[in-house]
Amino acid sequence: AKLMQTIVRHPKPVIAEVDGLATAAGLQLVASCDLAIASHEASFCTPGVNIGLFCSTPMVALSRNVSRKQAMEMLLTGETIDAATAKEFGLINRIVPREYLNQVVNKYAQTIASKSSLV
Repeated sequence: AKLMQTIVRHPKPVIAEVDGLATAAGLQLVASCDLAIASHEASFCTPGVNIGLFCSTPMVALSRNVSRKQAMEMLLTGETIDAATAKEFGLINRIVPREYLNQVVNKYAQTIASKSSLV
């Protein structure tokens, strides 16, 4: 919880770099960041319902990023969505090939850092 609050309150943009499965708290981490760039191999889920739990903590960040119906779909089915669906839902900003993921994230960071620090 402390990490998630630190990200949300951080005065500078935080970029998530996703290359794999972001599940439960991992999905919460992605949803808490200001931007999220993922590889084609990335996937996302809130699987608590599969073991009798409701992912209420990840739900908060998730519901701030995607529509109510999309959040409920993820929370109630526990199914994994691929990167394309996550982008369609608004959970991530961009999908890039795995081999360029770090390079693209660094380019975003450099571009943002090159702008006025007052913004």
